[in-house]
Amino acid sequence: MNKKTIGILGGITLVAIIIWQPWHLLKNSDRTVTVKKGIIEATVVVTGELKAEKAVDILVPEVSFNDEVDIWAMKILSIVEEGKIVKAGDQVAQLEPTEVEENLASVNEKLNEHYTLVEDAKIDSSLELAAQRETIQKEKDLVLDTKIKVEQSTFESKAVQRQTQIELEKAQRSLSKAQRDLITKTQKHKTKIARNQRKLDRYERKKALLEQLRSELTIKSPADGMIIYGNSYEGQKVKVGSRVGRWMPLIATLPDLSSIISEMYVKEIDIAKVKTGQQVNITIDAFPKEVFKGQIISIANIGQEIPGEFQNGFKVKVKLDDYTAALLPNMTTSNTIITQSKSNTLFIEKSAVRGSDSLKYVFKKSGLSVVRQEVTVGIENEQFFEILQGLDEKDIVLTVEPENAAQLDTIRLQ
Repeated sequence: MNKKTIGILGGITLVAIIIWQPWHLLKNSDRTVTVKKGIIEATVVVTGELKAEKAVDILVPEVSFNDEVDIWAMKILSIVEEGKIVKAGDQVAQLEPTEVEENLASVNEKLNEHYTLVEDAKIDSSLELAAQRETIQKEKDLVLDTKIKVEQSTFESKAVQRQTQIELEKAQRSLSKAQRDLITKTQKHKTKIARNQRKLDRYERKKALLEQLRSELTIKSPADGMIIYGNSYEGQKVKVGSRVGRWMPLIATLPDLSSIISEMYVKEIDIAKVKTGQQVNITIDAFPKEVFKGQIISIANIGQEIPGEFQNGFKVKVKLDDYTAALLPNMTTSNTIITQSKSNTLFIEKSAVRGSDSLKYVFKKSGLSVVRQEVTVGIENEQFFEILQGLDEKDIVLTVEPENAAQLDTIRLQ
């Protein structure tokens, strides 16, 4: 075999090897990624909502918080448009008076009933005590008559004297009993009158409170500002027909737009990663090209159900740093919380890493072949894994399994 033939056969063999390498089965470079070196940040991404850090609340009338009013919620009949600029004293909302009027009618009926009971109790007391005083007077007269008989019996026999003395003692006992009965009956009637009077006073107070509430059903703005609706029982914004009351008193707010926060609920599984002072990158649908900076200023100590979801979370507040855009309350935000950051470290796209928590690996190009390489990962975010062991900068890694993946041995870390 001459050298020319050998050269041709060698070339054909080389081309065949190149053609049948596993990595060559990939159709384009989009199925490989390169290990890079630089900064990687571990993040938690949470949806939130802009709010003013400080605001004047517009609430249901304060009198409605009184337990004696006994009205738990009232329907909103009308409310001004959200975003409207109002002056102090302007009408903001009108609450439905039906329940207040019904309670007032019921209270007036009770008042009439207890007015009658108090008057009847006073009349009964007057009549019964007057009769008892007459009884006492008769007993006093009887004692006096009996004493005269005792004096007159001095010249009578011992038996007559003894009899008159017994009659005197009996009359005195009867007088004492009548006097005690007067005290008892007086106390009984005082108690009865006082009990009915207390009920009467309670209904009079309730009537006064209900009349005050009725006069305050037109809700007015306590200050100048822009109207932002509060939230109803269902976690949605209040509107005409929503019910507000002592347990959900907020109708609207007048926000101070000089200081804006993003309020969000971080899920239980992520809350341990979140700390006050951490930096947050904030994007807002209304300003898609801008990224606003902020910092976590507070984390709730107690979890609560996330509005609209069937899981618990912790309320977290992020104060926005300097901004020039016209940010307004209730704008939706996407908050990327930077929980950890490392510089000058290796990282790779998550799509290239496979395996479980006990063993992670990648399919790495090694010359003209592909190997299964074990790796150790560090911090992560939604896009990247930090690589602690197993890869070097600029290594090329497949993002899809080669066809012969099952036959490849894993190169373990030392």
